[in-house]
Amino acid sequence: MRQLMALLTALIMTAGGLMAKGGGLISAEEALKLHGKSDVVFVMGDSLENFKEGHIPGSQHMESHGLQCTDFVGRMECPPLYMCVDEAEEFVGERGIGNDTLVIAYDDYRGPNATGIYHFFLIYGHSNVKILNGGLEAWKAAGGEVATGEPRKPAAKRFSANVDKRTIATKADMLEASNHITDLIDRTGSREGAEFALIDTRSMEEAIAGRKVDNVARGGHVPGATLMEWIQISGQDEMLSYPSDPEVLRERLERAGITPDKTIYTYCHVGAGRGSYYYVLLHELLGYPNVKVYTGGWNEWGNDMNLPIRR
Repeated sequence: MRQLMALLTALIMTAGGLMAKGGGLISAEEALKLHGKSDVVFVMGDSLENFKEGHIPGSQHMESHGLQCTDFVGRMECPPLYMCVDEAEEFVGERGIGNDTLVIAYDDYRGPNATGIYHFFLIYGHSNVKILNGGLEAWKAAGGEVATGEPRKPAAKRFSANVDKRTIATKADMLEASNHITDLIDRTGSREGAEFALIDTRSMEEAIAGRKVDNVARGGHVPGATLMEWIQISGQDEMLSYPSDPEVLRERLERAGITPDKTIYTYCHVGAGRGSYYYVLLHELLGYPNVKVYTGGWNEWGNDMNLPIRR
């Protein structure tokens, strides 16, 4: 049985890698060739202040951390979606994006804010979206021009959402996985053999409650989560959103128990950003088959007093 499971895992990894290798990313050189086309819209996910200081000409702005609509105590309006469907359709359409538009998401170069845009569009059924690997810095290095100031207001287009929840983990999913992992550890002293893996992608200071963010009542992390800050697996040394060879990360992930046979839920403060960064790495680049983003993030979990936490 062990040999059969090992063979199945190897087949999953191979097939997934063949299908997903490089999926979701576009180089600056490729993006330059598409710039200015009527059916292509570049979208920056950094703050509006950063956008005004420098962006790809003609870009639209969608601040990644502002995509999730929550009230001041972390309750989402339409969980587990980032926005209610009608609101998302209007939000996207008024940026000149229709169902036939290719969206190229980018940020400064680090990646999380671009992946927030990417994951947002996947949820609403728009798979025609790419991440500019290396963001604005790669664009400039490739000879692309840079504009400053406010985003232009384009002619609105009709965008019809077709909600796809396959990449979303709910609060209930997270609690089930957390209980499964902690029960296994209590019984055996190890998480080996767990069916789930939870990845807390935030900084150690956030995860151990050394720093609380925004209006979250409690600091800490989800019990049973693996603390693995996104920066540990980033491409920052190459000034890329993701390493030029993401395969070099596979061994590091597997040593931490992040293996393709598990159902994996990633989370950060709001889901769109560091949580979505891991989704793209694991699912799109390394071919892990069962990866979801907990869109509520710590913003939702830390404000629900009925949920357990660890510090």
